[in-house]
Amino acid sequence: MAPREVPTETTLSILPMTMDRIGQEAPEDETPTKVSSLADAFEKFKPAIQFKTNVGEDGTEFVADLEFRNLKDFDPRQIRSREPGTRNDIADLQGEIDLLQRMRERFTLLAVKRAWENPEQRREMLDAVDDLQSSLRKIADGES
Repeated sequence: MAPREVPTETTLSILPMTMDRIGQEAPEDETPTKVSSLADAFEKFKPAIQFKTNVGEDGTEFVADLEFRNLKDFDPRQIRSREPGTRNDIADLQGEIDLLQRMRERFTLLAVKRAWENPEQRREMLDAVDDLQSSLRKIADGES
């Protein structure tokens, strides 16, 4: 027994769905937009998120401008990636998290443990971490 198809001719949704439209009825003069496929819906409604907030004690601005052109764009890996021409601090943050995880993994290696025992090499490692920390502050402050 095959599942029956959803009758798209009689299905209605008010789009774009925004926070201010939740729980509200459609205005009388608004006409429904007919879509024939998911690709058609993406083309007509162009779903997007422009997220902006301030975080931390110093109120650092955090911005993510995301556009969704297909269902794959909703994948968390896609959201954490950089899109040319848009600001996505989530991608920057993910890059720094990945870097810190790689550093943590490297500190478990015997060669790195030995380098840490050498005062000169330890100083080089600490200087590199200071440089990283400075770069992180620039990203958090919105500098390039």
